[in-house]
Amino acid sequence: MSAAKPALVPVRQIPAHELVVDQMRRALELGQFRPGDRLPTERELSDMLDVSRTTVRTAVAVLEREGLIAVRRGRGGGFTVQAPVYDAAEMRREMRRNKRAIRDAFDYRVIVETGATRLAAERRRSADLTELHKLLTGMDAALHTALDDQSAQHTTDFQTLDSAFHLGIAQAAQNDRLLDAVADARRRMWLPVGAIFGRLEPNANDYHESILEAIENREPELAAARMAEHINDTRHTIESWLKR
Repeated sequence: MSAAKPALVPVRQIPAHELVVDQMRRALELGQFRPGDRLPTERELSDMLDVSRTTVRTAVAVLEREGLIAVRRGRGGGFTVQAPVYDAAEMRREMRRNKRAIRDAFDYRVIVETGATRLAAERRRSADLTELHKLLTGMDAALHTALDDQSAQHTTDFQTLDSAFHLGIAQAAQNDRLLDAVADARRRMWLPVGAIFGRLEPNANDYHESILEAIENREPELAAARMAEHINDTRHTIESWLKR
């Protein structure tokens, strides 16, 4: 019986600007920069990312074409984050055509976020708890505002704090690779799913307090179980919408 041939494929050299685009797009998708925010200047981005200003300029042009940022040139100009524009009906049709991708995204998120939450309950520090309680308070206020005025901006405000809360739990796990995995899992879920959240439901913040309570009490299995319930509740909401 002959040995299987190694599955090797040609290596593609990735242009530096594509790496910059990916990093900036990820920060935008995770809400680390919100619509209306000014991004660092071209020179600042060049220094932060350790690339040439030409590379930054090329990356910015890509993001501008995608409608993610607006570029104003000249004195007083700069880069401003734009609110994404979605066709909810078309997005729902696209999601129905790609149910496997939705399932895979939620499976991925359950696996990495429950693992991060379990470790966070074991390793959290007082500073982590302080930050998570601050984010929880912010989410509660943002949800009340959004329920009173269901605007896209208020929905985005809540979603930004929600992402920060989940990433804060991953940071409390004190594992950089797991933090990267949680960020990637949330990104893969929100790319197909986030667009259809045109409004928030009153239960949008329900699970966060119980998750944080279990982390604070150093109950790893309970914290992980509550995180799984939270993510699967979102999964069931999406599945019910796709059946309409």
